[in-house]
Amino acid sequence: MTSTNSKDLASQYAQLVQQEDDYVNQLITCNKLIQDAMNIIAKQAGVLDMDTVKQAAYHLHAMEQDLNRKLFKVRLEKSILANQMGQST
Repeated sequence: MTSTNSKDLASQYAQLVQQEDDYVNQLITCNKLIQDAMNIIAKQAGVLDMDTVKQAAYHLHAMEQDLNRKLFKVRLEKSILANQMGQST
């Protein structure tokens, strides 16, 4: 493989690392929001509209699942790219 191709692979890998960091940070925030929501529900469920509470909780959970799926894809691409980079040396 050429030096230019190696640089391209390294650049792509760096972008994936940044994406991974972004998704991990988003997941941390999402999980914190879910935990806070559960605490609010535990303390105030009697005065909240349960249908709305459940809908909001399901939306947060769906967001968490979406972020986990995106993170998985990035990590898979990183692994494939790492293999390609290892073969080019």
